[in-house]
Amino acid sequence: MPETKIKPAGTGAKKPAGSVRKPTTAKKPMTTAKKASTAASKPASAKKATVAVKKPTTAKKPMTAAKKRTANARRVSENPVATAANRRNAAPKKPGGASDLFLETRPKQKQKKAAPPKQKKAALPKQRRSLAFGALDVCLLAAIAALIVLGLRQQSAYAEFKRMRDVVDQQTFYDGTTVEGVDVSSMTLSAATEYWRDRVEARNEARTVTFDDGTSVTAKELGYESDYESVLSAAWSAGRSGSLEERYLMASNRVENPVAYTITRRDFSEDLLDQYVQGIAEQVDRPAVEATIASFNTETYEFEFNPSQPGAALDADALKVAIADSIRSGGGSVALPVSVLKPQVTTEEVSSQYGLIDYAITNASSSSRARINNIETAMSFINGTCVRPGEIFSFNDTVGQRTSARGFRKATAYSSGEVTEQIGGGICQVSTTLFNAAVKADMEIVERHNHSLTVHYVDKGKDATVDWGNQDFRFKNTSSDNIYICCYLTDDKRVRFGIFGKLLPDGEKITVEAVTTEVMKAETEYQQSAFLAPGQTYVLQKGRNGYKAEAYKVRWDALGNEISRELLCKSVYKKKNEIIQYGL
Repeated sequence: MPETKIKPAGTGAKKPAGSVRKPTTAKKPMTTAKKASTAASKPASAKKATVAVKKPTTAKKPMTAAKKRTANARRVSENPVATAANRRNAAPKKPGGASDLFLETRPKQKQKKAAPPKQKKAALPKQRRSLAFGALDVCLLAAIAALIVLGLRQQSAYAEFKRMRDVVDQQTFYDGTTVEGVDVSSMTLSAATEYWRDRVEARNEARTVTFDDGTSVTAKELGYESDYESVLSAAWSAGRSGSLEERYLMASNRVENPVAYTITRRDFSEDLLDQYVQGIAEQVDRPAVEATIASFNTETYEFEFNPSQPGAALDADALKVAIADSIRSGGGSVALPVSVLKPQVTTEEVSSQYGLIDYAITNASSSSRARINNIETAMSFINGTCVRPGEIFSFNDTVGQRTSARGFRKATAYSSGEVTEQIGGGICQVSTTLFNAAVKADMEIVERHNHSLTVHYVDKGKDATVDWGNQDFRFKNTSSDNIYICCYLTDDKRVRFGIFGKLLPDGEKITVEAVTTEVMKAETEYQQSAFLAPGQTYVLQKGRNGYKAEAYKVRWDALGNEISRELLCKSVYKKKNEIIQYGL
């Protein structure tokens, strides 16, 4: 049998028709008509022929067209099964059948016209469609299987996603979260905040310290602070940010590794505590009030005093410690640490320290009525005078000019060593008595002058004369308190001066002692007078001796012992010769 070259129409396929294998993948169920058509078009021994023919496994060089035709014819002739099948299928069939493929490949002699290309193309795709549908079924099944697997995976992934989402999206704290030992995993943030605010922090803020004066203060008023809100917020926010996996991992880790949060509190503010204690100190602290002289009654010669009052001082440092300890321990009662300040000078003490410092008295009983009038008038200007500490008292400034208009009269006085009549004569007894009282009251004598002649109402060296616009008597109050000058004329014509104020310390006493250091004897002068008969005499001027005297300020203790003796002043009194007239 001659070799027949087989050339598939339109595709250029090199494989013989008998070498087509059945697809191994599952196919869709075939209809009854399709099964019959398939059985009729395939030879019974196609399966075996298919098994006998194998593809070369090694790569070969490309063959020429002539060689390809020779090889195909050889394969057909060597395969009787395929040849017999080709012969049986050579009978005319409907276009598009499998036998058309072999008819078209059988060589024809001198055949000028080939089968229409459309018929060839129409017959060949039928076979290829059979093969393509098989491949499509496999791909479809694979795609369906892949879709099923993908769907299952997606379903599993969604279930896992939902489970993770349910965990991370819960509105309560994550399991394993505790705050101050309280498990908050079943609480929402708002519930936990409300719990701490109303039950914990409210109790801490209300801790109260009550003082023994009835006042009180709370921890809230002293600046109590707590970071519970930020701690709760941080505990709730942990694991609420980042990717889903990160959040889920953090939430899951808390179950095995619980996290405990601690709230930090400040029981009070140091600044507010200082301000509060300072406020108490301003109300409590008061200095002790010393008893002082309120006034002096010149009629009763008594002092009226401002009473002494005890003071108080708060121990601020001790109170701060006590309040802080009480707040930390939950509150309680605290006694205010107040100490009593005693006044250095109480009313009893000051009343015993003030009174009549000392006094001086001179006798004016031999004075004329005009002179007594001048003494009383001058004393009226001085009585009740207050001399403040450091102030200087001036006799002339206090009494003023001696004029008739001011109540003074003419009386005997000394002027340049002569006895004369002057308005205001006799007031030198007032200044002299005051001088002695001032020295005994321990005042500092600023200005003092002795008379030109000795006076009878005081010892030599103890007098103090005054003359308006010329001589003055002045002293300074060197004590630490006011002094009051009181004076009056007694019924028996005694001039009395008293100085009232703070008594000399430790019962001391001061006296004024005068000593005559020299006597200048008066001489007698005789003068002839034509108005006198022979042998008749007349004392025109009575003679007086002159003197030099010294006055001392002597200080004594309470037992009468002399403490000191101080020269107070020196005095010189002129002598006055006696003049006797006689007649011839």
